[in-house]
Amino acid sequence: MQTVTRILLAGTALAAPGIAQAQTTAEEQSGGLNVIVVTAQSREEGLSDVPISIATVSGDQLESYGTNSLEDAASAVPNLNITQTAIANRIAIRGIASGDNKGFEQSVAMFVDNIYYGRDQLSRMPLVDLERVEVLRGPQPTLFGKNAIAGALNIVTRDPSDEFEMSLSALYEFEHDETKITGVVSGPITDSIGARLVGYYRDMDGYILNTNLGRDEPNARDYYMRGIVDYESDGFRLELKGEYADFRSRGQARENFGPVGTYSLIFQGPLAVDTDLDWRREDNGYQSDNETISLVANAELDLGGVTLTSVTGYLEYSVDETIDVDFTAISLLDGTQQSEDYSQFSQEVRVTSPGNEPFNYIAGIYYQHSELDAGDRVRFNPTFLGFGPPFSAIGDTINVRDYSQESDLFSVFAQGEISLTDRLRLTAGARYNHENKSGDRTLGIVQGPLNASPAPVVAAVFRALNIEAHTISGEFTENSLNPMVNVQYDATDELMLYASYARGTKAGGFDIRSNSVPGSPTVARPGSFRFEEESANNFEVGLKYESRTAAINLSFFRTSYSDLQTNVFDGTLNFNVRNASGARTQGIEADARVAVGDHLVLSGAISYLDFEFTNFDQGQCYFGQVPDVAGGFCSYNGQRNALTPEWSGNLNADFSHPLGNTLELGVNFNADFSSNYIAASNLDPNTRQEGFVKLGARISVGDIDDRWSIALIGRNLTNERILTTAGALPLATTITGGTGIAYNGIFERPRSIALAVDFNF
Repeated sequence: MQTVTRILLAGTALAAPGIAQAQTTAEEQSGGLNVIVVTAQSREEGLSDVPISIATVSGDQLESYGTNSLEDAASAVPNLNITQTAIANRIAIRGIASGDNKGFEQSVAMFVDNIYYGRDQLSRMPLVDLERVEVLRGPQPTLFGKNAIAGALNIVTRDPSDEFEMSLSALYEFEHDETKITGVVSGPITDSIGARLVGYYRDMDGYILNTNLGRDEPNARDYYMRGIVDYESDGFRLELKGEYADFRSRGQARENFGPVGTYSLIFQGPLAVDTDLDWRREDNGYQSDNETISLVANAELDLGGVTLTSVTGYLEYSVDETIDVDFTAISLLDGTQQSEDYSQFSQEVRVTSPGNEPFNYIAGIYYQHSELDAGDRVRFNPTFLGFGPPFSAIGDTINVRDYSQESDLFSVFAQGEISLTDRLRLTAGARYNHENKSGDRTLGIVQGPLNASPAPVVAAVFRALNIEAHTISGEFTENSLNPMVNVQYDATDELMLYASYARGTKAGGFDIRSNSVPGSPTVARPGSFRFEEESANNFEVGLKYESRTAAINLSFFRTSYSDLQTNVFDGTLNFNVRNASGARTQGIEADARVAVGDHLVLSGAISYLDFEFTNFDQGQCYFGQVPDVAGGFCSYNGQRNALTPEWSGNLNADFSHPLGNTLELGVNFNADFSSNYIAASNLDPNTRQEGFVKLGARISVGDIDDRWSIALIGRNLTNERILTTAGALPLATTITGGTGIAYNGIFERPRSIALAVDFNF
């Protein structure tokens, strides 16, 4: 315990993410910290006034580090983890995330300019011209609504500027041949109308050589545009925003590794698989093409101090992906295709009191309609024809799965804060959600021209793999009431103490990817369709201290989750969604900033996470593990989840100093660190990532009036190899008869060195 205490105190002495670090301002140059403003409670407040465990990443920092996506930014925020898998994306806070199924709502609700971006694929969008990213840890049921059961990401883009400005930024990364260009034009058009136009382009070759295709991967190409028009006059403000993104990738940062048992003996010669970790790989290709359109109308009317706000949003996106899901050069499951088309309309109306009154409140209503169409084509290649019975019966076949869904969500919410004394405040709120959701799924088995097996034989072999043709549909209505209560006490003018309770829920839904229907008498382990909502109860206490030269935030949390929506392995090829687990997560999060003199800011963050499954009896056994639950399952009770290091955090040092009368020098050193964790969802110890420290640096010289700058940026300078997610190679144990296995995983980007130039006109 003394060791833990010493580590915590050492972390808080220098602590707070490069995330919440302040950029250089006139206030800092005079020896103080700037005030970080957030909108986590739907009004502008200083970070130290918000009784939530919250971290912020400024837009300036994202740009100065050359950050491309939320996944890149997540490493700077303890207890935030964003990973890409073969078929999905996961956003986790404090170890809680949704699994790999498009039927899941996300456990971490993501908002961009007050519009809900609930689909996992949207986490890959480029981050361009942002004011900040706010990371709210723990359930946020009242203001961020249903599905913010693990937390929320609140992304705020930059508004039109008060004065005309034009900027051009360019970056070239030498190691992986990456080019980025961003252009911004912003300013007033008339006394009451302003506008901002942003354009962005990125291209990167990649850093893993696919020897089978002769190309570097992941190869990326992004286009992005955003336009904003802002009107303000006589207490009325209207902002219209349009956003378009087209982003694609070819290949993933994936390698195969760790052969065990007879794997290397069987997979040799024409079946040889490269399992060396050498930044080289061989498979038959992955490609992802994404297109997103967003339209937002945000109106505010001042009604004598009370603000009436209307937020209207329309969002649509489409995704087409082709995946080699066996991840090898052998043609087994090549050409698997996924598609997703999604549209959403939302309307929120809320009223907000002026703030700084004896009683402050916010209340509103919310409506959202969404439609989803998803397709999945799993191809069993003709290679299986040469394996002999029974595998030959599934060669040259395609499992064709189509899914469609509609949802209507209606919510009402209110939150009020009352001052009991000059220093004691009580906040209470609740949100009521009413949602109707319908879905239907079909699966067909199509034989190709090379498959001469009788159709009944093909169907029988697939049934042995728990796959059968079917059609299923359903509809349900779900109601939930999510309360919260918070007590704040100002111990001094600089120190605030708080304690809070919140109950969150995440919507139920339909299993998009299951390969059979519930209760089927013709497969050994029937599939799934409907799953129920999950819930969480969160308790948190903390403190926030802010003076002119130092800011410290400290929180202790404990959250209990029940009926977690979990992918349960069926023992062959398939995963079915069940409300199969419960978990308890608790720990400490601390961050701080310290201004040292006029030119240096030290910052950092540290978190301790204790995660334990409390009720998970249907876990997938890893290779060599003996089942201890009837049905061939392994109990995860008492185990940590994957990707949950006990300790994580970062340290930063930001130094700036004039060079003569016209130039300014800027220097940043940063380090992200993590203790060890298991990378595979089945908790296989062969996928352990050892603890690491990832170092970065930035040195810049520019005009003291910020008209131009040139910077050299280094990330992962010690070239750490960091495994972000892993799993068994598909079909490895099937083909070896359970005597061997190998693994595949996605790795963080290795060392990168970039040159960036910025011009402001």
